[in-house]
Amino acid sequence: MNEKWYNIQNKAGQTADIYIFDEIGTYGVTAQEFITDIKGLKDMPINLRINSLGGDVFDGMAMYNVIKRREAKTTVYIEGIAASIATIIALGADEVVMAENSLFMIHNAWGGTMGESKDMRKTADTLDKITSELTDIYMKKTGLSYDALAEMMDEETWLNANEAFELGFIDTISDSIKVAAKYDVSKFKNITQEEIKNKLSININNKKMTNELKDWFNSKVEEIVTAVKGEVKVSADVAEQTAITVNLGDNEEITNKISEFEAKNIELSNKLSLLEEELVSAKGNNETLTVEVEGLNAKINKADAKGTELETSGDPAIVENKVVDGNSAFYAAMASRIRNKFNN
Repeated sequence: MNEKWYNIQNKAGQTADIYIFDEIGTYGVTAQEFITDIKGLKDMPINLRINSLGGDVFDGMAMYNVIKRREAKTTVYIEGIAASIATIIALGADEVVMAENSLFMIHNAWGGTMGESKDMRKTADTLDKITSELTDIYMKKTGLSYDALAEMMDEETWLNANEAFELGFIDTISDSIKVAAKYDVSKFKNITQEEIKNKLSININNKKMTNELKDWFNSKVEEIVTAVKGEVKVSADVAEQTAITVNLGDNEEITNKISEFEAKNIELSNKLSLLEEELVSAKGNNETLTVEVEGLNAKINKADAKGTELETSGDPAIVENKVVDGNSAFYAAMASRIRNKFNN
């Protein structure tokens, strides 16, 4: 962008980009020059990029009206700050897009005058009328009540992109951008230079934190799954990190990933429970077989004590002219089969 109050760039004769990165009014972007250039663009779609603390309300209202009357589409991109009358200019567009690390501020019209008391009262009445007009514009865009908006304007309300979107001031949130401009916010009552800096960077920091959390999460999936099974003790860093509450409301991807992991966790827990039940059942069957084998061995020993012989290969038979007790042989055969089954 050059050193003009604002800059117009044509894109192959199809779309014009207009940059308003300055104060609105005499010391910045004047309505007269802006309207002249807008009319020169005729039916060309416009991308209007705004980074402004506001300024002269009458210049701003004139710019709002000319944008509102355009037949071709106008899209506003808030890239840093849209404050005061700059928000009104933005709402003249067909669509308002706000970078996620930008700010949107609304307040009552304000100004000053010199003179006697009647001059002061006249100025106050004028300011009230202007504020009422601004409130009506906000109402048409957001659908909020007059009283709700009046309260916000009384308080000089600063909104981040998510808040502006939820309240209906903007239509879309775009990715964070680098904002290098410095702002003189000394005339505002509810924000400082340091707070501006922090607010403009907070969403970028949140995205960085989200990416770091995602990388950490992916590196710890195996350990977490193993810990869920109760096979190992969770390391100290996993325990510490999982105890931290992180605001991920503006990142749908990581929220979905966590939901998927929770679902997998439940699935694994259910499978683990089934395996444990099967193991308990198998142990019970093994114990039953062991008892049966011990019982059969006892009967075999009892038969041996009576001087009978058993044929180890199976059925009752006569071996070398020696009588083999039928019951004893039967028990021996059964014991052998059970042992084979148990060992297999």
